[in-house]
Amino acid sequence: MKKNACIGKFRIIKKIAEGGEGIVYLAEDEKLHQYNAVKFAFGNRDSRERRALREEAERLASLSDRRVPYLVDLAEGHDYTAEIMEYVEGETLSAYLKNRFPLKSDDALRLMLRVTDLIAYLHENRPPVIYRDIKPDNFIVAGDGSIRLVDMGTALFGYGSTEAEIMSGTPGYAAPEQFTGRRIGREADVHALGILYAYMLTGMDPVRNGRENCLNACAAIADRETYRLIKKCTADEPEERLSNAREVMDNLESIRDKRSVTRLAAAIGSLLSNALVWGSIADMTIAGLKAGGVTAYELFKGAANIYRLFEMFYSSGFLEYHIFVSSFIVLLTLLVKNVISGAGGKNGFVISYDWNELYTEK
Repeated sequence: MKKNACIGKFRIIKKIAEGGEGIVYLAEDEKLHQYNAVKFAFGNRDSRERRALREEAERLASLSDRRVPYLVDLAEGHDYTAEIMEYVEGETLSAYLKNRFPLKSDDALRLMLRVTDLIAYLHENRPPVIYRDIKPDNFIVAGDGSIRLVDMGTALFGYGSTEAEIMSGTPGYAAPEQFTGRRIGREADVHALGILYAYMLTGMDPVRNGRENCLNACAAIADRETYRLIKKCTADEPEERLSNAREVMDNLESIRDKRSVTRLAAAIGSLLSNALVWGSIADMTIAGLKAGGVTAYELFKGAANIYRLFEMFYSSGFLEYHIFVSSFIVLLTLLVKNVISGAGGKNGFVISYDWNELYTEK
């Protein structure tokens, strides 16, 4: 398709993708002045490619979730079928991961939760939608951080067992049954989700480096519970895997919750130990003030250390911002009050213009 060619009101700008399911171009709606993606299939009207593209358009039209591109139009010509759909801006998950490797385990978990939730939506559709080609190139990370699908060409509505339905998927991610003539179910997508999670954690590309090498690298990096989930997802036999993406989602959420509890326990332990330390420092500060040996610099340094302690809780996600600020102010106020009370005894106090000096009124 030549640049600036037109399909109705859609002007072709450039090719943006090409694969076994067709060629995709970026096009502009010349009336509405918005971009769309146009996928072409060529041949006579009854060719397999054109029939497959029409079926894909029907699938898109039946899905309402915004994480799946919506169908704009379907155009037919003498020797082509064109599926016009929403153009999703952002970077592919593949590029996103390559630009950020190595991912922290918590970052990989958060990203995997978003991907899995999208596939769970497809699996819970009626009839269930089996995507069959889960891999980083088929997802877009949008500007708001959401995960979007960009290709439904291999998706299977319901369960399939014909040769045309089976021989689909990307080696490295695809489940063994996708290439051996067995029935395809949601377990095939579960397998690919497990491989994708292993790739996120290791950076070991299962297509280039092989599935087993990716899983072996994951065994050396992932924590025990995460690796157990990945092995459960990537078992060779479908009946040995989790049965659908919602079950994978439940396991991922369980891992996330347990990590949160562990971090909270560690944070409480850190807070308690710091409280003991700062209690001792407060006692020493009071004694120093009574002896006239504590400077304004030392008071400022102590306040800065308390701030860093609270900042640790805020960055860990255990304190909302307003709670973070108010808690810090309250703690600092109590510390200053106790220091002044300890220094002044029952008498009042006066702070001189020399900030290095704090003394009690006689």
